[in-house]
Amino acid sequence: MLNKLLTIAVDDDPNILSTLEELSKPSPLVEIIHTFTNPAEFLAKAPSLKFDLCLLDIQMPQMEGITLAQVLKNKPVIFISGSDDKFREALNLSPVDIVPKPIFKDRLYKAFEKAHNLLVESKEYELFNVAESNKKVSIRLPDIMLVTTDDVDPRHKLVWLKNGEKYTVMNCKLEHLTGNSKTLVQVNRAEAVSLEAVHEVEHDLITLKGIFTEDGRSKQITLGQAFKQKFKERMFFS
Repeated sequence: MLNKLLTIAVDDDPNILSTLEELSKPSPLVEIIHTFTNPAEFLAKAPSLKFDLCLLDIQMPQMEGITLAQVLKNKPVIFISGSDDKFREALNLSPVDIVPKPIFKDRLYKAFEKAHNLLVESKEYELFNVAESNKKVSIRLPDIMLVTTDDVDPRHKLVWLKNGEKYTVMNCKLEHLTGNSKTLVQVNRAEAVSLEAVHEVEHDLITLKGIFTEDGRSKQITLGQAFKQKFKERMFFS
């Protein structure tokens, strides 16, 4: 299953935002998780939002989409344009695509496909909000060996890395991590493991290598019945 790009849409016209949301609902590649009619409001909330892609109207009265894209720096952008006035300036920012208004589904989906091919297929690092820091931490996805759900707050996940570091990743779903990582596979409702970390599988028990309990024993996790088939396929046939 393809992992959807979490997307923010910003346009001063609520009707355009409604159109973008409606057109994108059937898309297997993109999910619009938030919309904003005010760029300043979006910028104020952006540091606390987890998203992969922005759909930005080029011309807005409060702040042009081009200026907004520059403030966002390296965040991938698809511009939505109602005129050609700023087309050349927008191209200089190397957007994923520029979709003209009126917005047609086929044209929008071509832009979504470009974004997905660019971001998902080559994705190696991702920024996460972690409990151990007031800043985002860049984590290399192939370095994640084990993910467990936090006992206190199930929205948070404990992530073990190859180098022995461990982080509490905030507001993150297991499905998001397994969808973005080629090595992670979910083994029960609360845990996912890298295929590289599997040392031994006996019945419903997976023994891990390089990850230990507090008393120094190799950590073991349970393989849930509903996840057995997918785990076997990934473990032995990938």
